Amino acid sequence: MTPLPTPCTCGLTHGPQPAPLVVRMYQPDPETPALRSRVLDMFPSPKQLATMLFDVMEALGWRETYMVYNKRSEFYRSFEALLNEAAIRRFSLWAKEVPVAMVTKKDDDALDAVLSDVISAGREHVVVMTSDDVVGIILDKAADMLLLTSQSHWIVTSFDVRESDLQSARSSGALLTLLRPFPQTDPPWGRDLPDGQLPFRMRLALDAVRVVSSLSPDLVTGFSRSSDGKDSDLAPRGQTCRSGMRDSISEESFPGFSGHVSFDSCGKRKNVTVFVDEYLQGESTQVGNWTAEGMASVQSGWQKPLYPHLLSGRHLQVYTALSNPFVMKKPGKSGKVGSALYHGYLMDVLEMLASRLNFTWDLTVGRRTTTATLAAAKKYDLVLVATAVRPAGHRTIEYSVPLRTRGYFLTMKKPNRSDGRGIFQFMGPFSMEVWLCYVAAAVGVSLVLAANGRLNPYEWARAAGRGEVSAEEADNLSLANSLWSTFGAAVCQGQEFLPRSFAGRVMTGAWWFLILVIVASYTANLAAFLSQPSVDRTIRSLSDLAGQTDVPYGTYKGYSFYKFLKKAQEEPFKTLGRYIDKNSDEVLVNRSRDAFERAAKGDFIFISPTSYEYEILNKRCDMVILTEEYFYKYQVALPFRLGSPYRTEINLALMDMVEAGNMDTLGNRWFNKKKYKCFTGSTNDGVMGMEQLDGIFYYLMIGIAIAILVSALEWVHFKFKGGRSSKPVDGGGSV
Repeated sequence: MTPLPTPCTCGLTHGPQPAPLVVRMYQPDPETPALRSRVLDMFPSPKQLATMLFDVMEALGWRETYMVYNKRSEFYRSFEALLNEAAIRRFSLWAKEVPVAMVTKKDDDALDAVLSDVISAGREHVVVMTSDDVVGIILDKAADMLLLTSQSHWIVTSFDVRESDLQSARSSGALLTLLRPFPQTDPPWGRDLPDGQLPFRMRLALDAVRVVSSLSPDLVTGFSRSSDGKDSDLAPRGQTCRSGMRDSISEESFPGFSGHVSFDSCGKRKNVTVFVDEYLQGESTQVGNWTAEGMASVQSGWQKPLYPHLLSGRHLQVYTALSNPFVMKKPGKSGKVGSALYHGYLMDVLEMLASRLNFTWDLTVGRRTTTATLAAAKKYDLVLVATAVRPAGHRTIEYSVPLRTRGYFLTMKKPNRSDGRGIFQFMGPFSMEVWLCYVAAAVGVSLVLAANGRLNPYEWARAAGRGEVSAEEADNLSLANSLWSTFGAAVCQGQEFLPRSFAGRVMTGAWWFLILVIVASYTANLAAFLSQPSVDRTIRSLSDLAGQTDVPYGTYKGYSFYKFLKKAQEEPFKTLGRYIDKNSDEVLVNRSRDAFERAAKGDFIFISPTSYEYEILNKRCDMVILTEEYFYKYQVALPFRLGSPYRTEINLALMDMVEAGNMDTLGNRWFNKKKYKCFTGSTNDGVMGMEQLDGIFYYLMIGIAIAILVSALEWVHFKFKGGRSSKPVDGGGSV
């Protein structure tokens, strides 16, 4: 702003110093001292600019925005008015200052930090309130950081922004709303500037010259003449805005280079009109205008696309980590580079996404521990790792839609029910002492029966001597026959030889009663013993685990489930947490693999995450999963850095895949337990197998082998005895 030259006073030396007229083409800072001169403001007032900007944003449907500004912007003079307007309208406004020039690395880093904050805030509505010379730099940087997408809508407030500054947005698909103080027409002076656009300050200057040239000399100099037309002491105009320039200024009205020019009685420009343009894919279209009386309707034909289409044709850098069955090395494949070496659930998901969204990728396989860091950084476009959705993660990363439900389960070494019993486990219902007493009783009864058979006059031997029974029956209760009869009764097959005497019958009856009790007890205990529930049958839930003390249990101290147990106040979690804390030196490990291997060795139950499920069901057939359902369930999803432009597009594709049934197909392919070779299920619970009854068959085979051996001995004995006792047959008879 430059005041007009001090006017000539025509020799007048009396009276106060005149106050010249000042034509101002900008709004001063709030800290700028007020001018004592009379001022014509060519530039719209701060209140008008603030009202205009918020009217435009509300007409576009915005209720929040992120403002990037610098102090050289025409709108910066209205910054305080903008904040007041946002508070009045309850409009959410975030603002960050950027350097006025991008000439040093420090300036570039400062701009990076501001745009990174825009990404972190996840804002798609951004206002660029800077000078026109840095608009192009900001848009270029935003395009490189993938802030300009087909989902983005930005407003550029600079009146002098040129189409060359908007090239970054041209190919991004982002919508830019531009504010123009004049319509898109050729300059009215009949000739074009070399660059085809007249700067707004030059337009204001041209209109200011016209305003000043049209005013009377008295108004310009600040002096007036007496009513009789003679020169007199010139008094300054009144100090109020209404008394100074009201009459002459209010008559000034004309279509100027900067729009329609007219002033109120205070020298403030009125009838301000701002035209709203939309810039999309290299084409600019006027869609509305704003006047001080109110906002005209904005007739925008732009609609936010359902799919951003950012990934089409792009080549992505993808990071993943090995985790069964999400990403696994193919059997027989060597090397570390190339997606052809790997397969799994997430690899199939990646291929389906690439087919739908038309992108290619390079795969890098690394460690899982760096997943969150990589997702939050910019090195990789996509992190292909099934990450647990936790509240703490939302501070640094964002998640895709959930892919699978995971959780924890109980696992241990599969019990061998025949351990310690061998082939004679059918003898388990009775202790060794009972069996020895039983055998001793059988032998003792046989000896007593044999002695009674020899000595009792009413038994078979004495009766045969008296001729009461045949001679063949004399040996019915010999020692051998007594043993056989006792054994036959013991196995409930009946006693072949019964005693004749009353004493023998009393003894036999006592033996039978003993057998009745023994057989009944054995039969009852045998079924219970052979089908005795083992640990894998008695522990089916956390309540079962908390209610037993026979088998120790524990987990890895880094699991979130253990942290939950430490704070839990409800059962059975409280009991589990108290047990683990009390025995932490024995059951709490520093590595999850250590706990898994300890469970595989036996006598330990591992509270395991589902990351070990595939290994147990497909490779470790010596282990068993005790719980049928997961507990402490959680969702897993793909991680993205905050504000990732690819997240929305991938999420929409994943939801389409869910609706089409593709995700169910992949889930059945990789998570169907029945397809795993070590899966046994629970259909055989309570059914006795060969491991319980194989001993009785061994017993039968031993008996058959002994019988064959005895048969051979009997045959040899018979031959030998028959050869010595053979005599010639007498063919004649005696008289």
